[in-house]
Amino acid sequence: MSADQVLADSIDLQQVAAQMDADGRFTIRAARAESSAAGVVFEDLVVAGMLGDIETSDDGFRVQSTLESGMFEADLDLVSGPEDFSARVSFRRQPLDKFAEIDFLPPQYSWLRSGYLDAELDARFGKSGPADVSVRFEVRNLGFDSPEGRFAGEALTVRAEVDLSGSDWDRPRVAGAVRQGQLLIDDFYRDFSDGGLEFSFQAHAGLEQFVVRELQVTDNVSVILEGGLVLDLKNGLDIADMEVNRLDLSFPEAYRRYVEPVLASWTLNGLEVTGEVSWSGQWSEGAFESGDLEISDLSIVDSERNRFAMTGLDAHMRPGDHSFDSSLSWRGLLVGKINLGAGEAALDSEPGAFAIVSPVQLDVMGGKLKLHELKVQLPGKAADPEDEPDIRLRLDLQELEMQQLTTALGWPAFSGKISGQIPGVRLEDGVLDLEGQISVNVFDGLITLDDLRIERPFGVLPSLAANVEARNLDLELLTSTFSFGQISGRADGYVRDLRMLEWRPVAFDAWFGTPERQRGSKGISRQAVNHLTTLGGGSTTTALTSPLMKLFNNFSYKRLGFGCVMQNNVCEVRGVSEDDVSVLIMEGAGVPKITIRAFNRTVDWPQLLAHLAAASEGEGIRVGD
Repeated sequence: MSADQVLADSIDLQQVAAQMDADGRFTIRAARAESSAAGVVFEDLVVAGMLGDIETSDDGFRVQSTLESGMFEADLDLVSGPEDFSARVSFRRQPLDKFAEIDFLPPQYSWLRSGYLDAELDARFGKSGPADVSVRFEVRNLGFDSPEGRFAGEALTVRAEVDLSGSDWDRPRVAGAVRQGQLLIDDFYRDFSDGGLEFSFQAHAGLEQFVVRELQVTDNVSVILEGGLVLDLKNGLDIADMEVNRLDLSFPEAYRRYVEPVLASWTLNGLEVTGEVSWSGQWSEGAFESGDLEISDLSIVDSERNRFAMTGLDAHMRPGDHSFDSSLSWRGLLVGKINLGAGEAALDSEPGAFAIVSPVQLDVMGGKLKLHELKVQLPGKAADPEDEPDIRLRLDLQELEMQQLTTALGWPAFSGKISGQIPGVRLEDGVLDLEGQISVNVFDGLITLDDLRIERPFGVLPSLAANVEARNLDLELLTSTFSFGQISGRADGYVRDLRMLEWRPVAFDAWFGTPERQRGSKGISRQAVNHLTTLGGGSTTTALTSPLMKLFNNFSYKRLGFGCVMQNNVCEVRGVSEDDVSVLIMEGAGVPKITIRAFNRTVDWPQLLAHLAAASEGEGIRVGD
């Protein structure tokens, strides 16, 4: 039996030939098979099978058979009645790689590594109107991997039902769930062993775009998502447009399941997060266009690394709506061990960005922290290759208690107050840069920080570069703070070309000493002389242990200074002057005259640090150690 053309609803078969043997084995061939509604075409289609049971009645018939082709094996059940004709095709454990030869499948199908398909296709054809078609399927042990590694799946189980009924052949409705396995999408990773994900949507698939409308996703525990999106099939499943009508996140489960894997690259994993977040908005061509964000009683605590904690955060932001008073408030804020307390801020927000509209003042450590400027650009811009937030800030410190600050930082207790200005800090593309100069008033003098640059501050192997200058510091205030022993007078100093890796110094050029402008002699205690002597590994010119010297607890000096150029954990020592055999650390004055020289031009940096730490803690160090 043959026919030039067979038309059935939106299906067009051309050059059709059918043949059946006496034992019920049949073959159907079509030079071309096209479904205009589904937008698919088969060339040289061949389907073979074995005719099974046949039942007839006055109203119609029923035929059961098996089907075989180069791509699949299936069972076919045909039923003809007075008003309609229906067909069911059932697939059982079909390897997905068998379908790779289908021409109309998108190129992403080549990512497939493993998987089996169980499916049932039901089609009902009435006397009039379009056909109703539904597909139920389950894919087990699904594995795939994109060439560049952005998308991957392992041992996934996906169940779904596709409804192509009525006139919506080209806009099927899909509902299903992901139950098992692991999924990777860029930085997002999800292991479904602790709970599945249910989804439903209406889709329209073309050769260049995959459009999703009426999208609903939930895990029935921590996330509800409603919206739609457009995937660009030409560029590896990039999101061209996305609309989120509703995104509700409940923590801590939402953090553990969805947020933590994305933030891990910023070392923001291992946090304790509670509270609720709701968001709606639009995304187009790689950038946010609008949105509405509500945060309710959110707490974020870095319990593993103890870097920060924020509790009781409430916020309502409407990016792009400048008539709306966006705001946020919090009950507690901790940076390291520095308690910044409660606060609130009025905000102006754009899509993907926000900034404070007026200064924010916080009571901190007996003083004030005044934040004049804070601007945050969230990741998501197409031109942002680092996919990290950009931050700019400017603030002042006013009369902070040094004792509280040093205790919080784990330093020896300082006395006095600290004030300073941070004119501008920019965090962009994962690099923190200082704009201008940080000035801090401390020890009745001034310390400035220039050229600060930190790469990967929240990532792996953070590196720092900076220059530090100190001017006119009161040595008596400084040395009494560190239990170094009393030294009077003033001192200048610097740390230039400072380089740090993982917050440990690897290179610098440092100097600290009395300035040339200082005239006359100043006092120094026996304890301070003892500690200065050890810095260069030398000894005093007159033994401090002699009977005569034991009568003196305080001495005079004319000038002092100590410098270190550090490379490869070795410190090259310099002083106020030097000769062929030694470096002068302190030039004495008066009677008795104590002069300190260093005879070792190079000193092990870790050993020098240990000496300084012991001196700051008031521990005794033997002369010449």
